[in-house]
Amino acid sequence: MADFRVVVIGGSGVFGARVCRLLARDRGIAMVIAARRVAPAEALAASLRRAQGRDDIVAAVLDVDAAGWTQALAELRPAAVIHAAGPFQGADYRVADTCIGMGAHDVDLADASGFVCGISTLDGAARAAGVLAASGASSVPALSAAVVELLSADLTRIDAIDIAISPGNRAPRGRATVAAILSYVGHRLRLWRGGAWRDGVGWQDLHRRDLSLPGGDSLGWRWFALCDVPDLTLFPDRYAVRQRVAFHAGLEVALLHLGLWLLSWPVRWGWIASWAPGAGALRAAADVVYRLGSDRGGMLVDVAGRDAGDRAVTRRWRLLAEAGDGPWIPALASVALVRKLARGAIAVRGAMPCVGLLSDAEILAEAEGLAIRWADDAVRPLYVHNLGAAYDTLPSPVAQLHDVAGGARWQGRADIEGASGPWAWMVAHLFGFPTAAADVAATVEFEVRDGVETWRRRFGAHRFASRQYAGHGAARGLIVERFGAVAFAMQAEATPAGIALRLRRGWLFGVPLPRWLWPRIAATERVDEVGRFRFDVAIALPGIGRLVRYRGWLEPAPTP
Repeated sequence: MADFRVVVIGGSGVFGARVCRLLARDRGIAMVIAARRVAPAEALAASLRRAQGRDDIVAAVLDVDAAGWTQALAELRPAAVIHAAGPFQGADYRVADTCIGMGAHDVDLADASGFVCGISTLDGAARAAGVLAASGASSVPALSAAVVELLSADLTRIDAIDIAISPGNRAPRGRATVAAILSYVGHRLRLWRGGAWRDGVGWQDLHRRDLSLPGGDSLGWRWFALCDVPDLTLFPDRYAVRQRVAFHAGLEVALLHLGLWLLSWPVRWGWIASWAPGAGALRAAADVVYRLGSDRGGMLVDVAGRDAGDRAVTRRWRLLAEAGDGPWIPALASVALVRKLARGAIAVRGAMPCVGLLSDAEILAEAEGLAIRWADDAVRPLYVHNLGAAYDTLPSPVAQLHDVAGGARWQGRADIEGASGPWAWMVAHLFGFPTAAADVAATVEFEVRDGVETWRRRFGAHRFASRQYAGHGAARGLIVERFGAVAFAMQAEATPAGIALRLRRGWLFGVPLPRWLWPRIAATERVDEVGRFRFDVAIALPGIGRLVRYRGWLEPAPTP
């Protein structure tokens, strides 16, 4: 019989049962499956004893909300406890505190930001007891941090970290999981954006993205929204992130995702305190559309920064889980950590978030035999990739403006020629183009996410934005710029002076425009006589005339 005994609290639950199944493969670990109801725990224990041919897997009744549970836990004599009974939002540290008091290691699967980040309040007691209390040994922050450390290993600085998770719609949804999500929907979140702490709103920042393995399988386009996880608080300081840390989650079925987005507004407006009390009802409603989705989910991590050659690069990691194996991912880190403790392979003691305690290889080794695949690659910025070797011939200020992986801010002055007539003015107004002005302050902020560059321009008091990204299909090799419902595909040409952009295709609401309806666009970038980046963009429509022309100079804004 193994000497290292692990008690899994919530061992018959959605994630706890998977923890138990993984731990059962290690004959050096004896296990107690602890749950509120003995029947499911007994059934799982019996199944694992038969499958593994061992007799040191047993069941026990344990309810941390009931009287006498601390004595019941002590009688089980654990060397370590894995706490998998969420939700952890608003929970206290009674389990961790009790484990420390009895000299047992404590590992939990929490993803609640306040809970995970606050575990350090027990650090002194855990050190004195000679045990490890690690919070967040799950997909976040344990796996996400391990992947960030993998991707950032050869970067000289980190500008942005973007993480996203999207489960398959047929993944099991425990009530605790639903309640955890609802606890932050519509509530204010603290985000690291633009190199400063700013406010965001849970389940907003709505957008779509394609989660796919590099050059391989894809989950297709899914909706994503802001999610509250410990990474948002822990990563900015730990990795010295200069600009942005973002975490988004996406539901596979658009009806569910957008419905939750709609529910976020009454909470944001203060009409409703929280939807969490309705977790049971909302879970039941989601089960109605269970078969509309698939059993495929995934996770992505992007780390943008500068490499050893001081060039912008984004290191990307993608994971796809199929055949309903996605729910195993939150269980992997806790098992990997307890196995290290059982082998005496980790000497760290104290109470802390589960960050830096495991490598990605150690965590993902626990996925052996599961339908889970992952890969990583690296991509250069949009214009750097598009121009290829010609990029290196560009004048320095022009090359510098486009050498951005996470974000940047440039400022200067501009002159604007407005619309040439009433019809042109109406169209220009629809696009949000600025009106005529002379020698006004100009600012362009760049934000890069998933290879898409958002350009936010401000000329005087007027703001407008567009999105630029690499074209696909008929637009392959071109740079697409989108203004709302209208998109243009342009060919970027490197010239001795800088860059010239030439229109090659156009779309309205995704429908190709005939050539005679194409706008007349003249756009150039060069360096002026004092070495500054200079732009000149003119846009006109056939039969209507000039919509706008803006020209001026920019230079990098001072770093805050």
